[in-house]
Amino acid sequence: MENEILKVTRNEGRADAPTAFIFSCPGQEELKSGRLVNGQTGKNLDMMLSFLNAEKPGLFPYTDRYDYRITNSSERVHYKAYDGRTEPKTTEITTDENLARLAEDISGYRCVITFGRCASLAAKELADRGMCGGTVFLYSQHLSFLSLNSSIKTDINGNAIERGAPDSTKKRLEVAAWKILGQLGHLE
Repeated sequence: MENEILKVTRNEGRADAPTAFIFSCPGQEELKSGRLVNGQTGKNLDMMLSFLNAEKPGLFPYTDRYDYRITNSSERVHYKAYDGRTEPKTTEITTDENLARLAEDISGYRCVITFGRCASLAAKELADRGMCGGTVFLYSQHLSFLSLNSSIKTDINGNAIERGAPDSTKKRLEVAAWKILGQLGHLE
């Protein structure tokens, strides 16, 4: 049995949004809603976009994730209770058919941010195969609580972030946003 593919395999976004996003794969929340980057990861992306918009409104003109093109490194649904996985296998990401889909999804975008290991792998494969034109990829960790809590321990001022504090997620997302901004280089 192959895993289910959502009817909606990408979020179109607004035509004037210059930046697109690649995430790992649809999960349980996406399967329920039929929308990409739903649930807490989506809320975290919206919060991160508020930081990015404040600093670089030319690249991040909107604060709602659905104003941007969003796609996944795999179209197939994965989550623990469904198939025992939370991410696609490398072989699922690197098929010619899947990479052609991804290349089409990000075609015309100057800047694409990848969220997580699988999305970064997909971007690397696209670049290595010459399938992404002049697209510049920026890399971020996944925006799940697990990823944020395990990898970001201090705020942008170097102060320890107390796990479970009311503003801890906001502080971690601000750090993740600054890491993206630090990669902009010649896009500024």
